Amino acid sequence: MLCISGGIYTVETPSGVTRASLRGRVKRKDDRIVSVGDRVAIEDADGDRRITELLPRRSALTRHGVARRREQVIVANVDQVVVTVAACTPQPDLLMIDRLLALAELSEIQGLIVANKIDLSPGGELPEILERYLAAGYGVLRVSALTGEGLEALVDRLGEKISVLTGQSGVGKSSLLNALIPELDLRVGEVGARKGRGRHTTVASALYSYPAGGYVADTPGLQYLSLWDVNPVTLGQGFVEFASFASGCRFTDCRHRHEPGCEVHAAVDRGEIRARRYESYLGLLDEAEGNLSR
Repeated sequence: MLCISGGIYTVETPSGVTRASLRGRVKRKDDRIVSVGDRVAIEDADGDRRITELLPRRSALTRHGVARRREQVIVANVDQVVVTVAACTPQPDLLMIDRLLALAELSEIQGLIVANKIDLSPGGELPEILERYLAAGYGVLRVSALTGEGLEALVDRLGEKISVLTGQSGVGKSSLLNALIPELDLRVGEVGARKGRGRHTTVASALYSYPAGGYVADTPGLQYLSLWDVNPVTLGQGFVEFASFASGCRFTDCRHRHEPGCEVHAAVDRGEIRARRYESYLGLLDEAEGNLSR
């Protein structure tokens, strides 16, 4: 599934790209909502293409619909989440970065961080911030959609995968896609001068065929990506640097907060786990616990 608009589903098939509608029996049979990235079965009925089945997903990047209290799949069958930050403005939202990486890990999706706009002389906290994620074990790439610097390494990481470019508004996701797939010619916004915040230019998720093989998805600027149905006991598995310490905790259901014999907390005290990442974990833990109590 490449994109969905107005009840029309654009699907790539072995014979080319086609448009299809969704049969009512699929809606009745399957409580999942067909999403970008889904694999589907279609049939041709008198020239009208119809989706007859939603096939199993191997992964999904999801967010929680606050108003409707239901899971919303942003992109299905994802191999890699590319969390994009800016080397200048807007300033990185660290909790959002950690939230996205944790959700990727919990969904068994590979995480990658890309710092865009390095042509604008990165300063401030960015080098130290990126070092935190390198120390945690994540891949970090520094690129410029404007000059092309660093894009070759990104091209290599995107090939033969379904990758999602995500992050704050204004970090240059659409600019990166335009540089990687020039024929897209996506609309690009600017960062507001008063508040240093990006403006949304992407209004819906869409999957684009990537020249080096695979697909790349652009997603709307995500102001809030909540933890959908996450068990607070397993949330720590979303923080890759916890793994080698969590196995030594006294209790198997340790939430790494106040429990005696918690090796994760001890590692934070020793400086072996970055305090800022641990603070993000505690914030997400409070959120996961709050969601379960509602």
